[in-house]
Amino acid sequence: MTAHPKITPIENGPLMVTNAPNLRDAVGETIESGEKMALCRCGLSAKKPFCDGSHNAAGFSSTSDKSKIRNTPLSYTGTVDGMDVTVHYTPVLCSHAAECVRASGAVFDPSRKPWIVPENGNMAELLVAMSKCPSGALRLEVATTAPQHMVDGETDMQIERHGPYRIKNVALDADFNGAGASQTKYVLCRCGHSKNKPFCDGSHRDEGWRDGSE
Repeated sequence: MTAHPKITPIENGPLMVTNAPNLRDAVGETIESGEKMALCRCGLSAKKPFCDGSHNAAGFSSTSDKSKIRNTPLSYTGTVDGMDVTVHYTPVLCSHAAECVRASGAVFDPSRKPWIVPENGNMAELLVAMSKCPSGALRLEVATTAPQHMVDGETDMQIERHGPYRIKNVALDADFNGAGASQTKYVLCRCGHSKNKPFCDGSHRDEGWRDGSE
């Protein structure tokens, strides 16, 4: 019986992955790795995505300043295809990947207030946007059903270019801080700047962090 994959954040150190699933790069190509691997999360390794011990010399701290995170969920309600729907959004969970914007720019527009207008799209667009959100920051509530994350059953770990690790269906040995956080779909900080470690909070974008890829 194949053991389930698991990620364990090491204090002031890397992300240790056991029984690792395939790890893919930003274009979907598989990165060769063993059943166990240490993934860099300080942002400084010369062997990214793998740890090379740079966190020690840099004095990397895995402690987070949760006093500065935006952990209050926001809700946006509208009528879509004759149904009352609410899109729930937790800012601290968002990695700013903009997958929702690419899925439906009419519904999701960060330059607009409110930035989410559900009735500007249809249900098919909303479902696609929810499924493409890598962080679980977006949840969809239809009528009286509970808010749902959209995630398939695939086990996956993919690296976002100049961004976090995108994880699906891998157990994480850490508290899931973030209102409405999903334990099956989440993003882990790779730049070392997140205020909500081990999770990404979008700080890589604010800091202009680059991972060395072209």
